[in-house]
Amino acid sequence: MGLGGWIGVAIAVVVVLALVAFVVAGANRKKKERDRARAAELREQAAAQANALQQREAQARETEAQAAAARAEAERKQAEAERLAAEARDRASTVEEHRAQHTEQLRRADELDPDVKHAAPRTDEDVPPPAEEPGGSHRA
Repeated sequence: MGLGGWIGVAIAVVVVLALVAFVVAGANRKKKERDRARAAELREQAAAQANALQQREAQARETEAQAAAARAEAERKQAEAERLAAEARDRASTVEEHRAQHTEQLRRADELDPDVKHAAPRTDEDVPPPAEEPGGSHRA
């Protein structure tokens, strides 16, 4: 092979190398474009997620505020229940005092009444048993 053959081979090698470089550069350019597009998609998804995240955070804050209001209402109702229970205890105590006074008054009346043969204390709960009917018949 002569000098012209070697030059032809060298030119062919240079052309092949140029074609390979051109193909590789094109592939790199296409990869970069795909990567840019994928990065843009990921950014869009992240932006959508950020909006959803902000909505969830707002919902969580709202729910926490509702829970705090419910706790405050429960505490208010607990305080009201305790106040009512104390009032009920006071009233029951007052009723017991009045019942004792009533019983004492009935006892004094019985002591003073010449027609009463016993001096046993009476209360409203002391109701005489029903009288039996003559003949011992029972009601059905």
